[in-house]
Amino acid sequence: MENNEEFIKSLLAHFPAEVPEHVQFEADEKALLLSRYIFVSSGKNRTGYCTHCRNTFPIENPIKQNGKGECPACFSKCRYKKAWLGRKALIDTACILHCQKSVLNPSVVTVEWLYASRDYRESFENVSTEYAAVARYVFDYDRKVCQKIEGGSGCRWWTESGFSTPSFLQNRSFMSRNIMHGTFEDGISGTPFQYSGWQRYDYEDVLKYLPLVAKYPSVEILTKAGLDSFVKAKIYGYKTYSAVNWSKSKLHHIFKMSKQDLQMLREKNFVSSVYYVGDFLFNAWVVQQWRKEKSKMNIDELQKNMQIFSVKDDLKTFKFIRRFTSLHRLFNYANKQFEKDEKHFIRRHQVLITWSDYLNDCQKLKIHIDEAIIFPKNLRKAHEETIKRVKHYEDELMRKKAKERYEKIKHYEFELGQLKIVVPYTPKEIIDEGNKLSHCVGGYAERHADGQTTILFVRNIKEPDESFYTVEVKNEKVLQVRGIKNKPATEDVQTFIDEFKKQKLTKKARKAV
Repeated sequence: MENNEEFIKSLLAHFPAEVPEHVQFEADEKALLLSRYIFVSSGKNRTGYCTHCRNTFPIENPIKQNGKGECPACFSKCRYKKAWLGRKALIDTACILHCQKSVLNPSVVTVEWLYASRDYRESFENVSTEYAAVARYVFDYDRKVCQKIEGGSGCRWWTESGFSTPSFLQNRSFMSRNIMHGTFEDGISGTPFQYSGWQRYDYEDVLKYLPLVAKYPSVEILTKAGLDSFVKAKIYGYKTYSAVNWSKSKLHHIFKMSKQDLQMLREKNFVSSVYYVGDFLFNAWVVQQWRKEKSKMNIDELQKNMQIFSVKDDLKTFKFIRRFTSLHRLFNYANKQFEKDEKHFIRRHQVLITWSDYLNDCQKLKIHIDEAIIFPKNLRKAHEETIKRVKHYEDELMRKKAKERYEKIKHYEFELGQLKIVVPYTPKEIIDEGNKLSHCVGGYAERHADGQTTILFVRNIKEPDESFYTVEVKNEKVLQVRGIKNKPATEDVQTFIDEFKKQKLTKKARKAV
């Protein structure tokens, strides 16, 4: 929004200034019904004070702290509290969800989460129920404005994307939540949402359903057709395989297929709950691909192959291979490779993984991908060959980077007394250093070549080929000095490193390079 403050102000204008009386009644008589106490004074002439009716009366019989009792004035069921005991944790809270029409426009639906509290910590007399709105929702069908705003301390409001449970409640799972079901019927009736089928959804789901109704015609169509499980899948963020066109208003168009195909699909895939939606939509996607490609395969055969190759569990791999071939040829080739090398491919899905990796390697190596490359006679052997070539290619690339890096950092070479700094020339030298000293510097070879860090060797001048200590330098600072098995620097080595820093890593030294 161009002016977020003005937008929030326009949303807040839909809500009444005061908490409605029926909501206050809900708080006192239901949400905070257990927040009724009789505080008993000490001494001989003990009195009780009822927090509900605020009457005081004599107490004759002995009472127990938190014992159950009844107020003789208002007949409320209460708990006894000894007035002289501490109350530092005595605050009762609840959250109330209620719905009502906008005070500005009766065709606009508003929903509000209210935080209700009764605080007895400072005084138990004349305690009132306090209210604070923690989240508000505005659903304007005509203007296609559906927005959630959340409130914090100091009456500050901010917009939130989505319509999930407000952050205030997400951090307070212990708090009582009261949903005023009847208010939704009153708040939605007479608005464009009235006949949308919202009653088929749980009340917190309604907050996500109404924006979908305002945005997509398909949502109401699916709900009224008894296919609300598909809408719930969208509400809950389940995978839908891009098989649904939410903008359409005819059932078969929503599923991107003919009436005949949809009828066939529904006969074979019974969706009794949201948990079966994923299977249905995956099979819908399969039918869509089958029709789009005009595949030679029978649809039953295609669905069987999709199942035995576990395509649903790894659609990304399958889609990558599909870029190079048709459905019919893909499964024909994959089945032959599995049967040819069944000892290597324990499961058929492994054929697709190997094939995808092989084609990806071919792209890395910039091989012209033609028919012979896409369908090698022996997929496993072809993949083993590309693995070797990719490794060689990457090793060569890293060697080239390391040589270029050497030219940039060779000024770090340094001698003092019996020790000297050696700058590595190849990645292999860094890997060998890690192996000889039994520490992890070998894993730094690529980062060194890329310039993310700098690895240097400390050598004894008399034994220049023997690994002694390894140094990591980053941003002109020595991060660590490690010897065999991560042994820290000795006093002599540390003295040498301190002098190296003075002569090579100071601003003055860098200017001299």
